[in-house]
Amino acid sequence: MIMHVGNPPPVSPRHRTGRQAPGPAPNLRSSPRGGPRWSPWCRWEVSALLLGLLFLAPALLAQQSRLGWHGETMPVGLAKGEAEGEYVWKKDGAIMVYVPPGEFPMGRAGGAADEGPVHRVHLDGYYIDKYEVTWGQWKKSGLPYLEKPNPRLPQPSSPDWGIVDDQPAVNVSWKFAQRYLAWAGKRLPTEAEWEKAARGTDGRTYPWGNEPPTFDRAVWRDHPVALRGTESARCCTAGASPYGVVNMAGNVYEWCQDTYRRDFYAHSPASNPLEEVEGQQRVLRGGAFVLEKDELSSTYRYRLWEVDKTPYIGFRAVVSGQGGG
Repeated sequence: MIMHVGNPPPVSPRHRTGRQAPGPAPNLRSSPRGGPRWSPWCRWEVSALLLGLLFLAPALLAQQSRLGWHGETMPVGLAKGEAEGEYVWKKDGAIMVYVPPGEFPMGRAGGAADEGPVHRVHLDGYYIDKYEVTWGQWKKSGLPYLEKPNPRLPQPSSPDWGIVDDQPAVNVSWKFAQRYLAWAGKRLPTEAEWEKAARGTDGRTYPWGNEPPTFDRAVWRDHPVALRGTESARCCTAGASPYGVVNMAGNVYEWCQDTYRRDFYAHSPASNPLEEVEGQQRVLRGGAFVLEKDELSSTYRYRLWEVDKTPYIGFRAVVSGQGGG
């Protein structure tokens, strides 16, 4: 018998207890530097993947840039503003806020006969001007206006207190407002859109709640400013609505798209209602600096003819949400 002294002889891997012999080595070719080298097929797959990402990245970034403050897809022409929750309509520079889709109670029990019955209305999402359209914006449009008061001519004209850029544009008929809106790529709010933007979804009486108007919330005939006319479109921020819309009570009446119908609420569609009948008067909302404070409620309805213009009538605009909201 031969005895081994020192280390035992090596044992073949296939005879080691509990172990399998390793399979054949992977078919990797070494690069000149000694590392594994990818096959042409693998290199093609990686190149295709990188090329796909190169083309997809701009689209993904563009899609991300189209998302608004609420995660909604913004329509073309709208951009996020500097302040959270605000947007900018590029054409006229108006600051806008978003009113998300959903239901709200429209109308008021115990109000005027045409303010009832209270009924639930569903609206798609939309954007509304935070402030009334101003003289500065009207000038930007290039549309005509008169430097002196002239109620006999159709184009907007100066009120008695003059044209000031930050004041709401007044003496604007419904028909002339349409010309501005066509230039800006916007539209008037429906009566339902106006009311929801003014009072939210909790059925409040005024944009700020149920408390009576105060001078820091609204401009009506008792307000010191009302002795000379309108106030800046950016005044009365304490009276902002739940969505941050300013001056929806007082200062100037605002045109809506709808024609007026006294009993419309009794027959109103449940979703996105709009009443338009040829030859009828158009709805105005929000009260004005010439009115009593009892006429400043968010459900108060008024009407005039499309060609009427007065120093206490202005307007604000809306843009429909992408894909209905």
